Amino acid sequence: MIFSAKCTTPGLGVQTRVKMAARAIGCLSLVIIAACSSPQDDTSVVARVGEVAITFEDLQRFKSDMPPLLFSEREGVAALEEYLQAMIDMELLLLEAQRRQIDSDSDFVEQWEQKRGEKLFQEFVKLEIQDKIDLPQEEIQRQWGESKWNRLLKLARIRSSTADEAAQVLRALENGTPFEKLSGQPLTHHQQGSPQGTLNSYVGRNNIEEFGVSLDVADVLFDLAKGEISEPLKVEAGYDIYKVLDERPAPASYYLIFSQGTLMAAFGERRRALITELMREYNVELDPHSISELAAIVAQDNVEAIDAEGVVGRYDGGQITLADFLALYPKVRRVASVGTDSSGIDEFVRLYLVPEVLFPVAIERRGLAQEPAIADWLRIKKRAMLIEELRRRDVEEHVDLSEDVLQRYYETNLHRFMEDREVTVQEILVATQEEAETLATRIRAGEDMAALATRHSIRQGNDKGRFHIHSFERVVFGELLTEALAAEVGVLTGPVAITATPHRQGGFSLFEVLEKTPEKPKPYDAVVKQVRYWWTKGEENRLYNELIDRLREKYAAQIFIHEDHLAAMYDAAQL
Repeated sequence: MIFSAKCTTPGLGVQTRVKMAARAIGCLSLVIIAACSSPQDDTSVVARVGEVAITFEDLQRFKSDMPPLLFSEREGVAALEEYLQAMIDMELLLLEAQRRQIDSDSDFVEQWEQKRGEKLFQEFVKLEIQDKIDLPQEEIQRQWGESKWNRLLKLARIRSSTADEAAQVLRALENGTPFEKLSGQPLTHHQQGSPQGTLNSYVGRNNIEEFGVSLDVADVLFDLAKGEISEPLKVEAGYDIYKVLDERPAPASYYLIFSQGTLMAAFGERRRALITELMREYNVELDPHSISELAAIVAQDNVEAIDAEGVVGRYDGGQITLADFLALYPKVRRVASVGTDSSGIDEFVRLYLVPEVLFPVAIERRGLAQEPAIADWLRIKKRAMLIEELRRRDVEEHVDLSEDVLQRYYETNLHRFMEDREVTVQEILVATQEEAETLATRIRAGEDMAALATRHSIRQGNDKGRFHIHSFERVVFGELLTEALAAEVGVLTGPVAITATPHRQGGFSLFEVLEKTPEKPKPYDAVVKQVRYWWTKGEENRLYNELIDRLREKYAAQIFIHEDHLAAMYDAAQL
């Protein structure tokens, strides 16, 4: 039998509806239902919304993808009914988005094309570059073993101000003068920039610049063996001569960075090979004259003078234009060094501009968007974006964030914005309730509580039992915090059972509040961001529920739930 959703869900309470709304909002990325034409008697179909059939398999997948924090509090078929209602709500939102033709809106089309292009580009790079890099870990480890960067060096340095002075130092060393006599004492951490001395730490590829040694100099030094002395090396301050005093293996963290660098180098090599393949496949012809003229304009820092209609190259079916260059050049310049002479601009065109133009061409001509897995992702993503856009228009844009509204919310919800409270207590924590009650009797008879705490309390780190508790320390103090905040100053309280956890010492607490800060709200200006968050959260839930109510009423005739199918499929799944 077929039922409309309005007939099968009248008993849902307000709290359940709110939870369902929150779950539905949180699961937009899980909308995976496919429109199909299953026959009416197909028992796998548990609901229909317009032309869309929701199968038991769809429902199970939706449930399995649900984050644990959003699981239904119900069990069995009742829980599935709740998930099913959330899926129906998604389909209603999609119906409304389609009715309003949001997918034809220019802003939405632009956003969608951007997301589609990003996904196809990622998949293209994965298929044509990442998946074609043949670089197993064994090969990376072999290269690491042969690399000069797989060790740390302890270095001593002699700095000279001129080349002649450095040459004299080198002759003295060759004539047998000890390096240590010329280099001086080891340098402390604060003397790392000193011209003379021994660097006080072992240095490697990842930290040598911290000691005032450039990577160009390091490239020479790491070719030296233990005990060897370098030639004079030109540096900003003059000329440096180094001696390798000792070496040791580089730590594992250096290998990780090396392996990442090796993979990046392999990625770059494969990318360049792919560019060459595509240029050959699409018969790319670059115009050297146009590139030379372009370089002249760029060298004068006069990019505005570039004619956007100009052409720097052609390929089968299209052109590489100066408009393409103008769109890409500023982006690349922000993250990479680009030469401004003819060779630099030519390199930019080949390494950046050509793939920027040809990769999308290759993606479309190879039909990447029609690959089943990618097509499914694109369909799901577009559905989710349509639903999210409808929710933005009908929910987020209707939240009133005026100052008067936020101020009223703050004043009527002061409990959310209270100052952290502090309580000073004198406490005795013991293992049993009987021991706590005995100590309480002795305290009431006049014995000193601090002295008893020193002898009997098992609370770690508090010899005399006096300490402060803050209202944010519930994990550490548990029930003691709750009772101490409620207790009157100067009144012996307890025993209070304290639940033991990995972060909390358990037992029975006997305590007296010595001081307590008053309970008061934080100033509005100090919590305005929190006020805006809580108000927005509540309003979005309210407006979302109202939107779903409207859509359920509007599309009631198109909603059908097959309760008998759901029950039968659930029973079959338990066998």
